[in-house]
Amino acid sequence: MSLTCEIIAIGNEVLVGDVINSNAATLSQALTQLGYQINYHTTLGDDEATMLQAFRLATKRAQLVMVTGGLGPTSDDFTLEVFAQFLKVPLQRDLKIAKKIERFFKKSGRAFTPNQLKQADFPKGSIVLQNPLGTAPGIYRAYQRTHFFFLPGVPAEMSEMFSKQVLPILKKKMPVRQKVRTKVLRCFGIPEGALDYALKTELMERVKLLEARLAFQVKFPDILLKISSSGSSENEVKRKLKTAKARILEKVGNYVYGEGEPDLAVVVGKRLKQSGKTLAVAESCTGGYLSDWLTNQPGASEFFLEGLTCYANSSKISRCCVQSSILVEQGAVSREVAIQMASGIRKQVGADFGIGITGIAGPSGGTAEKPVGTVHVAIASHHEVWDKKFVLPFGRKAFKKVVAAIALDKLRKMLL
Repeated sequence: MSLTCEIIAIGNEVLVGDVINSNAATLSQALTQLGYQINYHTTLGDDEATMLQAFRLATKRAQLVMVTGGLGPTSDDFTLEVFAQFLKVPLQRDLKIAKKIERFFKKSGRAFTPNQLKQADFPKGSIVLQNPLGTAPGIYRAYQRTHFFFLPGVPAEMSEMFSKQVLPILKKKMPVRQKVRTKVLRCFGIPEGALDYALKTELMERVKLLEARLAFQVKFPDILLKISSSGSSENEVKRKLKTAKARILEKVGNYVYGEGEPDLAVVVGKRLKQSGKTLAVAESCTGGYLSDWLTNQPGASEFFLEGLTCYANSSKISRCCVQSSILVEQGAVSREVAIQMASGIRKQVGADFGIGITGIAGPSGGTAEKPVGTVHVAIASHHEVWDKKFVLPFGRKAFKKVVAAIALDKLRKMLL
């Protein structure tokens, strides 16, 4: 049985959205990997009554409570004062911490004011958690069956204190016996709903896939399939994940291009390098997006020879050897032009593969025959030429990303 957790973020700036609550994501990811079960995320403003209510509720539904924010020196930092009230214990000043705060200001040459010392006041019975990156320490305090940790809201300080101060206490006070692991499969070329439907015969109890749990996450333009499982040993968990992954690949393997963090450009770049193949790109409507995406990775020069953004017809003619007659007869946005762009750029630079992209990104420029979102993508090699027309209902930025991903995914399959 996993230990249940709640994460509480305190601060008006977080509640109203001025500050993104990245701490909750950081803590959730870390605790989940350790085997804890995150049941609740709570966000509060700087209000005494709301804090008291949250602390009471947390003790009823969680064994571990992580609280961030409200530990500083200003008048709206009173989290520990309210927690002391909740515990019905007094605040006590830690003289060593107070002297440390004074030394910090003296050493840094900053003006010291008496309100800084409130950061050395802690509820009686608390264990102080040192803050090596700032002036506000955190605390650990057990109450009934619930273990409370209070950490600063500054993400860098919170992360450092969690790894160095909190983890040792968790391992000692409330270790998790269960092993929990997650495997992420990256998919492209299928909508989230269609992906879910394709796996329906394998899904049981909504999110249960055999002996694992399955979750869908859109990370545009990808869909991430997150498979998670738990067990008493690493071998047991690995077996469950391996079985679930195999069943997914049976159903939708054609859309799964990778696993873990590497995105489509990294996967294709790696395959080009492994096969000793090279690539050149001629883009119109994507405006260099594909070239930029590919060259964001180290070592791209091993496979990427040239990226050309050829908006003007004159550029398509001079750099990609597109025939002027084709431009006149078919128009710049056409199958024939995309093919000639791909073949022309490949031959011009001596690459193994050439990609040609031409379309109408919008929001204007469309016609009845060629509406906004029309795009032709072509890939040419020594042996074959592939091309396809799409009409994509996306805004300009999303359009560029999807078109670039379409080209990369097809090249990935050609490289298999």
